[in-house]
Amino acid sequence: MTDQIYPKKVKLADNEELKELIKEKSEIVITGRKKSEEIEELEKQMAETEKQLIEEEKKVDLKEFEKKRKSITKRMEKCTKDVEDLQKLIVEKIKAGTPQELRDKYDNLKKQKDDAETERNKIALDAQKRNDKIIPLAREIMKPYLENQYDDYESIQIENGELVATIFNHLQEFEERFNATKKV
Repeated sequence: MTDQIYPKKVKLADNEELKELIKEKSEIVITGRKKSEEIEELEKQMAETEKQLIEEEKKVDLKEFEKKRKSITKRMEKCTKDVEDLQKLIVEKIKAGTPQELRDKYDNLKKQKDDAETERNKIALDAQKRNDKIIPLAREIMKPYLENQYDDYESIQIENGELVATIFNHLQEFEERFNATKKV
């Protein structure tokens, strides 16, 4: 076992390309998180609007259609067209009995949410592109800092304008997990 304490941090030689990629990725991730928060808010508004819409729909009296629906169902093969026509009447009455602005609000919120999700996915792809450049560059830069075959880097971040890497040791982590299960 190694006598060093992990995880440990080391300051790396300045590499402007890596620093810039990490900054860009950080900004993109922050933008993506903001977009996720926006989507969560839209989902909350959609859920509340949907509840209101359901309550309004419940107020529409549909009893007059029940007998006719049952009658048509019994003659289903013969009367499929009648059932479809009746369903259209029901939908029209529900629409007529509920506020259009509430349905429009729900549809608008849903579109905003879909648009925000599309934008967030584009942001995530952009962040992944930066990550695909960061990983090989970071591996190359980290080689001299890894003291043995069990050392590995966990992350590279910018702290106070300097690149700082966190190194951990696979063997130490294994020993800690092994000893923890041994005590049980």
